[in-house]
Amino acid sequence: TDIATGWTECAPLLIREQRLLTEVLGEMRKLLPFALLGFDTDNDSVFMNETVRDYCLAAGIEFTRCRPYRKNDQAWVEQKNGSVVRRAVGYRRFEGLQAATLMARLYAALRLFVNFFQPSFKLATKARDGAKVMKRYHPPATPCERLMADDRTSDDVRHRLATQRTRLDPVRLLQEIRIVQH
Repeated sequence: TDIATGWTECAPLLIREQRLLTEVLGEMRKLLPFALLGFDTDNDSVFMNETVRDYCLAAGIEFTRCRPYRKNDQAWVEQKNGSVVRRAVGYRRFEGLQAATLMARLYAALRLFVNFFQPSFKLATKARDGAKVMKRYHPPATPCERLMADDRTSDDVRHRLATQRTRLDPVRLLQEIRIVQH
């Protein structure tokens, strides 16, 4: 999950293994419309190890982690786990090649729907007045809209995203999601 835009990519891991994670991460980087600058993980041994560290060093990716001994400390990732992954997949653990194949198909449709058509709120300010917390939000926007509005986004990326968005049909994407879920 990209913090600035909310862009979310999901991928199934057939087995929990660090080499496989770096291969999947390499494939996910190809799908991102921007360069991956940092990789912030939880404290799971699949993520926190020399293989992943060396991969990030070689690719020029800043590798950081959440606070030690804090479970589910990645607020943005955990939020997307709930609103994207758990909503689409549920809480069951799926195993095997067939399940991984179906989840990859589900995530392919889900990434397009979430990133191009599903708006979300983004916190603009948060202020405390005694016990009362006042939150103000930016208007809802899709990750694609946030990326296109960002000054750091190149014209080439904007053009590719606009072209891709015109080719997508949200109704068909939802149908594909429901078919694979079934």
